[in-house]
Amino acid sequence: MAPSRLVSPPTGPVEAPIGKCSPSVCCKPAPNDIYGSYHPVNPDTLNLESNFGPMEPGSVGFLQPTSADTPLATMHERFERDGYLFVKGCIPREASLKCREAYFNHMAPSGLLKDGSAPVDGIFSRKDSRKYLPPGNLRRLFGLKDDVESEKYLELMISAHEAPFYLDLCANKELRDFITCFKGWENPQMLQRTMLRAFVPDSELTPVHFDQMYLRAGPPTSLTAWVPIGNVSLEGGGLMYLEGSTDIGQKTEAEFARNAHNLSDEERVSAFNKNMNDGGFLSRDTVAFGKETRRKWLIAEYEAGDVIFHNPWMVHASCKNKDPNGQIRLATDLRFVDPEKPYDHRWMKVYRPLDGL
Repeated sequence: MAPSRLVSPPTGPVEAPIGKCSPSVCCKPAPNDIYGSYHPVNPDTLNLESNFGPMEPGSVGFLQPTSADTPLATMHERFERDGYLFVKGCIPREASLKCREAYFNHMAPSGLLKDGSAPVDGIFSRKDSRKYLPPGNLRRLFGLKDDVESEKYLELMISAHEAPFYLDLCANKELRDFITCFKGWENPQMLQRTMLRAFVPDSELTPVHFDQMYLRAGPPTSLTAWVPIGNVSLEGGGLMYLEGSTDIGQKTEAEFARNAHNLSDEERVSAFNKNMNDGGFLSRDTVAFGKETRRKWLIAEYEAGDVIFHNPWMVHASCKNKDPNGQIRLATDLRFVDPEKPYDHRWMKVYRPLDGL
């Protein structure tokens, strides 16, 4: 599908004020809207695996994609109802692939890539996957000892957060224009602490969590954009969402707040306080969490240029990367706020492992 855009008409008597978009001005009608008809395969036939074994039959469904030229009012309705908006072709495909190629060129000295493979393909070298876990809490929880090769990997992965190729993607104009239109924010502020993550095949997956757990020093008004950098296959460990889980995030956070009477103000806003799981997440067992909540996990095949937006309460995680071609899943979490309103200022710093957030 060719990428499409939220656009203003080139001419016409009506102009939308900056940050005050309306469907008639910013969004073209979508003659072939794809929402509600996206079921490419039977998910039970896919090789989907959690940390504790295969995903069970009937536990997985599909995210519903929305074309980028869908009317704004329809997008708002879907986001309010579902907690997410999966926008196909939100940014140029070329911008995504350019960043992917530059990232793997940057990472090549770590031994991450298969010898002779093209960097843009991001084919894993099939070395010990545990060496290539992202820096931070997962490595700490597993007590991993870093050798020279993994230390080089961690050094490069951390420095990539400030590399020009990555900052260019974060500043993508089409992404900013979409958020301005969708949220009505005159000048969206991206929180400087972003998460750039590469998950190699068969490594630990993204644990179950919702974003507001980590953004408690501000109100729940942020918008997360999860941006796959390159394609992510259905079995490639892309982000997945617990169906209709906004209420679960809200109820869980309310329970945390009720139990926070014994905490200092600083501890109360921390996702790593003594009332939380070690690591700050809800669970490492996606299968058990889905069973307990009686809801499906929703997955998708992501293409370069796609972006999925979600609210701060939406529960999400991933499966293990079981991509049949050995491709590394590369993606970034970007969070946006209205700078004119209160937000969690702790996040206005560049990511560092174990930085308390």
